[in-house]
Amino acid sequence: PEYEVEAILGHEDVKYRGKTIRYYLVRWKGFDATADDYVSEAQLRNAPELKREYLD
Repeated sequence: PEYEVEAILGHEDVKYRGKTIRYYLVRWKGFDATADDYVSEAQLRNAPELKREYLD
C-alpha cells in the first residue's frame, strides 16, 4: 500500500559513490511520531506541494 505524507519534518544529505542524495524525514498521515521515517527524494514525487512548502 502507498502511504500519504502528512508533513516533511527535516532532511539529511548522504554522500554515496560520489553523489549526494537527499533524504527527507516525513510524518505519515494517520500515524504518530514513532512511524516517522526518512525517504528519498524520488519517493516524494507524489507530494510536490509539501516538498515545495518545506524548502521555502
